[in-house]
Amino acid sequence: MAFDARLAKAFGLDDAGWDRHANPWSGWSRLVTGWPVIIAVGWSRLWIGWWAVPLGLLAAFWLWRNPLSFPPAQGDSHWMSRAVWGERLWIRRAEKDGGGLAEAGLAVWKFHGWNVLAGLGALVAIYGIVMFDVIACFSGALASVFARIGFVARCETLYRRAVAVHPDWRRGQDTGRTGA
Repeated sequence: MAFDARLAKAFGLDDAGWDRHANPWSGWSRLVTGWPVIIAVGWSRLWIGWWAVPLGLLAAFWLWRNPLSFPPAQGDSHWMSRAVWGERLWIRRAEKDGGGLAEAGLAVWKFHGWNVLAGLGALVAIYGIVMFDVIACFSGALASVFARIGFVARCETLYRRAVAVHPDWRRGQDTGRTGA
């Protein structure tokens, strides 16, 4: 099992979990709160010392629990819903005929490239948090967020193109919740 599949499993993303995470509120709230919460907790140790540890645990719980905190998506009309279901296809690419990558005309390296950029930005941001370097902290976080948005955009394209070739992979309650 690939790392991303193990990570999805750790977050409880089975079929029902992916449908809940595809709720636009889940996808967007996780994207926009992730780094601000991490930065706030990391920098709070300057002012509150060891009390930052329980805040860090609370932040980690939020980031872990978020994908399952919303009701299932009501169809694939929202961009973020399609993106999350595209990410599911990406993660299941080994099981599901390449996850539709070949039919979608999408290269695997483009997905990996966005993830590498997001990881490098995260390293810079973490360095900035540890060293209290404002420029490194925020530039790394911004780079990570923008790279993550690039990855999510590729996943949305994957979903749209894969569903065009395999209509039975369409997800959501208004479409019979079949597929991927």
